[in-house]
Amino acid sequence: MPPQPPCAILSVPIAIPHLTSTIRESTFNYYGPVQSLLAFEASKYLATVTDAAEPEVASTINSFILATQTDCIGSDDEKDSCWLTIRVTKPSKEFETPRWHQDGRMFPYDAGREDVVHSKYALTLLGPRTLMLQPDADILSTVQRGEAKHFWWLQEHDRELTEDEAHTALRNWLAVEFKYETRVKVGHGEVVRFSWGREDSPVHSEPDLMVDRVFVTVLYGSESELRGMCDWRNVEYEKFIY
Repeated sequence: MPPQPPCAILSVPIAIPHLTSTIRESTFNYYGPVQSLLAFEASKYLATVTDAAEPEVASTINSFILATQTDCIGSDDEKDSCWLTIRVTKPSKEFETPRWHQDGRMFPYDAGREDVVHSKYALTLLGPRTLMLQPDADILSTVQRGEAKHFWWLQEHDRELTEDEAHTALRNWLAVEFKYETRVKVGHGEVVRFSWGREDSPVHSEPDLMVDRVFVTVLYGSESELRGMCDWRNVEYEKFIY
């Protein structure tokens, strides 16, 4: 089987629940086995921080999990665990300037799985969708040039900025470089799959948060991989965090 491309839109869109506003900013996280209780807990959570109805949200989350786990590369054991996150945000100016970046490695790979294309899946329930650039060599080259230019620790430049200042300088530089680049078009209810931890992983950013937003992502791995992720992040396996 040929490797999955670094970015794709799944063929069947997901039904989006009726949802018009958020009550407060909040984040839901779960690291653990894929289980039926997941949709129940996620829908119960969203009903407390948005105006969505639990049954509608549960149906959406169930459909999202089924579609993405089916699409994910690997045997049943290699994708029986997941990291599901739901981000609920209010309007802010935090991403007026895009934060163009690639997602790095998420967990320690099982032996023999180092070269597998690992992916994250994203679905927007409310508000603007993630900004994503069409993956190509020029985009990746621009990111590399930007990092070489601004990250003094990569090239042994004299230290002129703090690391935070260097990241801010790169962010501003990439915003100019990518201002007119073609972006991936993601429609209503469409799930976008994008790889992480690879040189050709898509360059993407949070959108400008001008309105309320509800955003769901999931990635899959084996139990040992997700437990390794929990160790890296100092979080508990099989626990709903919100």
